[in-house]
Amino acid sequence: MTRPAPPRSTPPRPTPPPASTSSGPRAYLYTIDDTNVAVTLHEPARSLPERVPEALVQDLWARQSVNPDQCYTVDGRLVQVLDPGTLNTDAGPDFRDAHLRIGTMAWRGDVEIHNQSHGWIAHKHDRDPRYNSVVLHVTLTTDMWTGRLRRSDGSPLPEMVLDRALNVPLRSALHRFLTQPDAPLLCASQWDQVDTDVAARWMRQLGRVRIRQKADALTDPLEKALFERVCAGMGYAKNDEAMSALSARCPLSFLRTLPDAETIEAALLGWAGLLPGPEDLVEADRPTADYAMRLRDIFRRLRQTHNAPPMSTERWTFFRLRPNNVPPLRVAQLARWIAPGGWLRAHPINTANSALEAPNPRAALQSMLASEPGLFWQTHRRLDRTSKPYRPTLGTRRRDTLILNALVPVLLRHRRATGGSLDPVWHTLNALPVASDRVTRLYRELGTRADDTVMAQGMHELYRAYCTEGRCLQCDIGTSILTGNS
Repeated sequence: MTRPAPPRSTPPRPTPPPASTSSGPRAYLYTIDDTNVAVTLHEPARSLPERVPEALVQDLWARQSVNPDQCYTVDGRLVQVLDPGTLNTDAGPDFRDAHLRIGTMAWRGDVEIHNQSHGWIAHKHDRDPRYNSVVLHVTLTTDMWTGRLRRSDGSPLPEMVLDRALNVPLRSALHRFLTQPDAPLLCASQWDQVDTDVAARWMRQLGRVRIRQKADALTDPLEKALFERVCAGMGYAKNDEAMSALSARCPLSFLRTLPDAETIEAALLGWAGLLPGPEDLVEADRPTADYAMRLRDIFRRLRQTHNAPPMSTERWTFFRLRPNNVPPLRVAQLARWIAPGGWLRAHPINTANSALEAPNPRAALQSMLASEPGLFWQTHRRLDRTSKPYRPTLGTRRRDTLILNALVPVLLRHRRATGGSLDPVWHTLNALPVASDRVTRLYRELGTRADDTVMAQGMHELYRAYCTEGRCLQCDIGTSILTGNS
């Protein structure tokens, strides 16, 4: 005898409750076999790591609040942090130019920070070529993605879990982070006790240290280093890495063989990956499209003689750039320097040295750095659209920045090597106007204003090497305060 099958239960059908003004747990009415069952759902509280602001995780990395012997990648390789890098406040990876040793391999590159590994996926870094420069992903805690991350080029991404290596309890670190005073310097409340002569002398001493360090960091041959520093300076903070990479793809020795500025533009823009294709010129007017396509034709021929792969367009940042700072225009200005008659065409260090001996060295160097591309660029800043007519010359402030960051270190290094006088270098440096930036404003608000560029550079060195590191006992200003209070 066959038994009848038991009646099939009706699947639960949740019915949302009527709208309620209550802020308590939500109740749902389920119907099971024609019986109404009220169910109250309680959402689990988020764990502490999920509630931690990502800025705290960045702060923990910047301070290196870790036990060095407990820093391992998730696959077991020891991570030695020689330099955690510089916090990036703009688009791109969180920390730039970190110096790490992962296992037996030394790395220089970027570091990206997230609370959990899935942040890499959620923010689509796995599809963004700009994040291919990331050499380490730092996550506070693990999740299902930990150890499985890849860059957009498909390469596996080393990953380190921070909470396994912290040298301070996470709750204590969070409390310190949320309650730390607004004053950015430990001695800010006692700054009025600092002798102004002591502060100025110490900052100028550090300024000279900073400039010498820039000179010492240059690699030989010096002319190649000069070209790299000039290119980086033309890229500004957002595109300095990309411009440096372009200088390696298009070395000065190759560009000097090209006959004119237009051909050099085609080479630089082509290997930069900045030449638009026909599909990008659909809405462009005829003169714009003709110029862009002519550059493409020139670049196609050049590729037969110079075998280097073009850069990815995604390596360039256009976001939040002033119109005159966009990469195509800066590349066109750079091309003018390399064309016949430009100061980079032949013996640029000798040319700069001669300008240094002029009655007004800053004015002579400014004149040398003047760059105004051809007629096309008077109505264009990019290659796919027109702009209102303007004068596409390189601005005075940018030229001063190039003198400071590119020419002065090179000339200092060159004169030290050849036994030349260093006085013109220092005089030229102090003839530059003092730039106002976040660091110089910080000390100015405390009551110390930079009188010259060497002193301003000293403020940067003081902030980087002493204030942020808590090295008060090695700082003349810190010891002056401590001695005065003893």
